[in-house]
Amino acid sequence: MSDDDRLGKIEDRNAILDLLVTYCHRIAAADVEGVLALFEEDAVVEVLGERYAGWDGLRALYAASLPVEPKPFLHNHLLDSLEGERARTRSVFEIRQQRDGQAESSIGCYEDEFLKRGGRWRFCRRVFQFY
Repeated sequence: MSDDDRLGKIEDRNAILDLLVTYCHRIAAADVEGVLALFEEDAVVEVLGERYAGWDGLRALYAASLPVEPKPFLHNHLLDSLEGERARTRSVFEIRQQRDGQAESSIGCYEDEFLKRGGRWRFCRRVFQFY
């Protein structure tokens, strides 16, 4: 592998990590449209046995989550594969939120798939696996 190829992989890995962190900040800021901008238009999110597809489905999912003011935290990021314009990762998450005045937290794993288009990485699939 050439130095240019190695550098490209490092840059891609960092861009994917930045995408994951940006997602957390936008969720914490209740920025639904900002969150959607991180996803491909036909992306799919699966959580608690439900499947949300496309920006309309994702908008409904994320808008419904805002009343509990979720604050996600990422841990133990693992890049499973990075081949050309596609990548897969796993990250442990912790989500803290308030429901009816009571603090809640949950932990689990994000299983993510990404697509790079126009030099920019975006989510194309995200699965929440709760522990």
